[in-house]
Parts: sequence; structure tokens; C-alpha cells
Amino acid sequence: MHLLKLLTPSILSSFRLLAALLFPFCPESSWLWLIVVAGISDALDGWLARSWHVVTWQGGLIDAIADKLFVLTVLIIYVKAGKIDLEWIPAVISRDLLVLATALHIAFSRAWDSFKKMTARASGKLATAGQFVLFLLVATVPDLTFYALLFASLCSGLSAIDYGRLFVKELTARNRSHE
Repeated sequence: MHLLKLLTPSILSSFRLLAALLFPFCPESSWLWLIVVAGISDALDGWLARSWHVVTWQGGLIDAIADKLFVLTVLIIYVKAGKIDLEWIPAVISRDLLVLATALHIAFSRAWDSFKKMTARASGKLATAGQFVLFLLVATVPDLTFYALLFASLCSGLSAIDYGRLFVKELTARNRSHE
């Protein structure tokens, strides 16, 4: 039973990976359901991991990769379908761009232990929620797309600031420990 508890959150994260792979090949009429399934898997995987005390940095990494892949896939398909303009993408994923830059810095610095310190934050959950709200509103109430884009961009920007502050704090502490 313990192995099932340990694996269930990652299996749920994998549903987002599958949804990201299927999304480009599904008709527009299926997009809403894929977004809903992905959103439910995103909400459940972390909640179960915390509730069952099976949080691991590897599970967090799988979750983050699944989130980013799903978000990018949906955004690309929405741009291709003319649902949103390409110019909005950097604002909607500003938090993700900062996290990517941070991960690259950590990788090139060979500071692998820093990956384990980059845990999920409330602002990151807000940014992801803003992205899912955007996806749902574009799929169901396209007249609200502009406001959904503003909301998702604001959530992502606030999260980027929060993660940026965390990164600077970690980098400063790391530099001090190497002096």
C-alpha cells in the first residue's frame, strides 16, 4: 500500500503529460475536458502527496515538468487556433521563464542540491491557477479572453517576483557559504 501512496501523485502528474501530448491532436470540442482533467490532476497530485506525507523532490520535479509542458502545449495550440495572440505568451509564462532560467543557472553551476530547495510556493500555485482559469475561459467564454489574459499575466508576474526573490536569497546564501 505504501508504494501505491508513493506513486499515486506522480501517476496523477503523468495525466498532465498525457493530456499535453493528446491536446494538439484532439478536436476543439475535446479541449475543455482535457483542461479539466489536467486541472484536477494538478490539484490532486500535490494535495495527496502532502496528505499522505509522500512529498519528494523528484515528484515535485515531475509535477513541474508536467505543468510546464501542458501550459506550453495549450498556449501554442491556442495561438495556432487564433484564440490568443502570440504577444501574450511571455507575460502569461513569466514565472515559468524565471524558473527555467533559475534551473539552467543551477544546472550550469552544478549546484544540484539547490534543486531540492526550490519547492512549490503559494505564488506558483496562484500562477498555475491563473493559467488554468485562462484556458477554461478561452474554451468556454471567449469574450473574456482579454481579461483572462490580464489575470493570468498578473498572477504569473507576481509569482515571478516571488520566485526571483527566493532565487536571489538562495544565491546570496550559497555565495556566503563559499567565502
